[in-house]
Amino acid sequence: MFESKKRAFVFMLLAIVLGAVAVILFSTYMRETKASLGEFVTVQVAAEDIPAGTVIDASLLTDQEIPRKYVMDSLITTQQQLANKISVVPITKGSVITTSVLRNNTFVKGDYRQVMMRAPMAVFDEQIDAYDKVDILYSYDSQQTGDKGQGGDKRITKILLKDVTVNSVQKTGSDITAIGVLVKLSDSKSVIWALNYAKEVRLLKSGSSKDVGEESSNSSTDTSSSQSDEASQKPNSTQSTNNKKETSTTNNKSNATTNTKSESKQEHTNTSGQSATEKQQAAKEQSSQ
Repeated sequence: MFESKKRAFVFMLLAIVLGAVAVILFSTYMRETKASLGEFVTVQVAAEDIPAGTVIDASLLTDQEIPRKYVMDSLITTQQQLANKISVVPITKGSVITTSVLRNNTFVKGDYRQVMMRAPMAVFDEQIDAYDKVDILYSYDSQQTGDKGQGGDKRITKILLKDVTVNSVQKTGSDITAIGVLVKLSDSKSVIWALNYAKEVRLLKSGSSKDVGEESSNSSTDTSSSQSDEASQKPNSTQSTNNKKETSTTNNKSNATTNTKSESKQEHTNTSGQSATEKQQAAKEQSSQ
């Protein structure tokens, strides 16, 4: 009995010692790991799904710490950096917020105003995202205005505005609840009248925000091709200039040769004239003697 108790006590003491060693080793490992990672920095993370075109505020964000050595310049570290910012693309829950997915809320400026078109007063035929282009149509009963449609029909549908820019989109789940469109101040009155008094206002998607990137790539391609054409024309113009220079040099050389020949002929003529004069003088002297 005594031996068994002694053996149990030894095993229990050994387990305690091994447990203490394991705790010490684990804590040492954690300290070394934290030391290797360095200082931690707080970054902003999406607390929920954020649709494109949403104004960013503190309720949509949460803090998360990451090692400083993994921090990039594009990461948002303080909520002050998000003042007056709007999401450019949809941001999923848990995604780290970066400057590349945000823009300044500066679309509404100058003579433009944002008008919110909310369901069910407005109808959205298909998926519409921020920065898309839409046409605004409205239907109304002409009994109140005295207008008449085709065949005397008093129900009229008209095009209100074309290619209007979508500035923001609000959703509940996958359903669109409101869309903010940018219109000129002079057109906002007509849009608000349609929302208040028309039977239905419908938004038709006329262009995608992806088209902007395609147009940019096409314009850059055209620019590069024109630059290559100019580059190909430059050697030709240089060669033409060199040919002109060579022709001018050849002409100058031929002119110089002609002048030299004429000068030598003139010298020869002068020398012949002097010899004839000397002979005549010698003949006169002999005859006088």
